[in-house]
Amino acid sequence: MQQVKGSLSCITPVFVWVLLLLLLAVSGLNENITQRAEKALSVFTVVKFPNTACASSTTGRNGTCYTSSECSAKGGTSSGSCASSFGVCCIFEKTCGGGSSSENSTYFTSSALSKGSSCGLTICKSDSTVCQLRLDFETFVLNNPVTSTVVTIATPVAANRIGSCDTDSFSVTVPGGKSPPAICGTNTGQHMYIPASDQCNTLNGNIGSASTASTSAFTIKVTQVPCSSKTKAPNGCLQYFTSDTGTIETFNYNSAAGVLLVNQGYSTCIRAGRTYCAICYYSSSFKLSVPNAVTASGSIGVDTNCGMASSTILAEIGSYDHVLIPGGQCAVPPAGPPGLTTNLLNDKYCGTQ
Repeated sequence: MQQVKGSLSCITPVFVWVLLLLLLAVSGLNENITQRAEKALSVFTVVKFPNTACASSTTGRNGTCYTSSECSAKGGTSSGSCASSFGVCCIFEKTCGGGSSSENSTYFTSSALSKGSSCGLTICKSDSTVCQLRLDFETFVLNNPVTSTVVTIATPVAANRIGSCDTDSFSVTVPGGKSPPAICGTNTGQHMYIPASDQCNTLNGNIGSASTASTSAFTIKVTQVPCSSKTKAPNGCLQYFTSDTGTIETFNYNSAAGVLLVNQGYSTCIRAGRTYCAICYYSSSFKLSVPNAVTASGSIGVDTNCGMASSTILAEIGSYDHVLIPGGQCAVPPAGPPGLTTNLLNDKYCGTQ
């Protein structure tokens, strides 16, 4: 028994030291593995970025920032980078028969246009926070409206269809709301704000068989406007201007060479600028009809002389035409000493101003 005890007492310290060295070695190995794992994991850092608008490398096109795989899956085309090169600027472009799109900054083009048919695209909300669609007519040249002042029914009569979009027309549906007026002719540079419907909106170009419109007739940029956006137009406004100065033109104005379109009842709104308390309007070209050739203030039509329905059937078509400016004040030089003016309070304006 003493020999056993003696042998154990000699072996035990050696065994403890070996065990301690093994533990230290394993500990160092684990620390080294942990450091390597941390270095390996750092390579796979997850990068998240918002899907906001971006400037693509394609001239005249904006896009939405997505990953390359997201862009491909959504049917877009990558053009340039975004989000510090972690994403691609994804362009969405649709043409006639393109189905539908719910992507922001979608471009609707007439590249697949054919005469005697319709060219449509359905736009759905990208999410529930969207309230409006802004349509920018970057290019828009369809057939002009009717320009003839006389139509033949049985014999020529004092009637006309001047301003009617008989050959080509462009319209937008607003399920559950009021659709904007149909337009035609030249409207490059114009815009519209459309209520975004939960049932989606359809943009539709009706192209007549006698149309002269080409496959480059229109390019319309569709921007989805969130309800909380500062760029959202007031309800009921088809057009919305936010600059301190600018020009308001009727559709198909075309540098004063166009014909006024029929059935164009809509509102144009202007955002009030800071420190401003009034808006001054002046016209370089203002020519609307006066009901049944009523003689107003010279050739100027104001207030009760404007907005009257024609009293003669088929005569003086367009006699209801007028511009309404609530609380308008018109400065008219009096017959007295030069330099003095008289402010006329008028809401309605027509005739030639």
